[in-house]
Amino acid sequence: MRPSDVRQVLTNALAVTVAMAIDTAGGPAAELADHAGAPFAVVELFTSEGCSSCPPADRVLAEIAVAARRDGRRVFPLSFHVDYWDRLGWRDPFGDPAHARRQSLYAGAFESRYTPQVVVNGGESFVGSDAARAARSIEAALARPAQVGVRIRFESIAADSVRVHWETSTSPRHADLHCALVERGLTSAVRRGENGGRTLLHENVVRVFRTSPLAKSTSGRMTLALPAGVRSENAAAVVYVQDSRGHAILGAAMADFPTGSR
Repeated sequence: MRPSDVRQVLTNALAVTVAMAIDTAGGPAAELADHAGAPFAVVELFTSEGCSSCPPADRVLAEIAVAARRDGRRVFPLSFHVDYWDRLGWRDPFGDPAHARRQSLYAGAFESRYTPQVVVNGGESFVGSDAARAARSIEAALARPAQVGVRIRFESIAADSVRVHWETSTSPRHADLHCALVERGLTSAVRRGENGGRTLLHENVVRVFRTSPLAKSTSGRMTLALPAGVRSENAAAVVYVQDSRGHAILGAAMADFPTGSR
């Protein structure tokens, strides 16, 4: 074999090895979530660092998130920090008026909006610090099959953005597709307001949230701008399909950022 042929063989072998490593590690080529029909529980917490009743609910959500990761359960906690408590003197660094607007969409269905409020799979609402109620609601959700299968993977990750590819098993009428970028292990030293002087810990904080009508699509992409300081080793994407009229969440999937992606 000629030296040039040897070099070509080695080059091809190296390319195959690298591609296999990327796929095994959960890189852009990997299908990171594929659970058509598998039961799930999306647990949305509406909270604020400016609310003295919220830290117990934050702890409950953190326990749910840690247990789900440890046990490999399809439970997807989302911590939406609202901004309407900022008026008391402490601006929640994770607060977003879009999160308050999302909570308001539930207000008509449940005839209430408050913090801390938890909504499970879009169909049940209760005080976020009620750990026993949360456990019962999650178990009930995990006993019901998903109506829509969802699969997601990362297509590309840059310093300032990430592109998520999604697929669904069907495209229900009047459905929206939500994509949330969440970050674990966040800490805040609160200096003012009702929690002034406390250090608060947060899990699965929603850092970016995008929504688009599903229409007739069963696949697509979403590009999310990455906030400064997001740690990829603690970040994940959650994609879920929701009935835009009755609010029921029909299917969901989550994927961690690929190791060493940034």
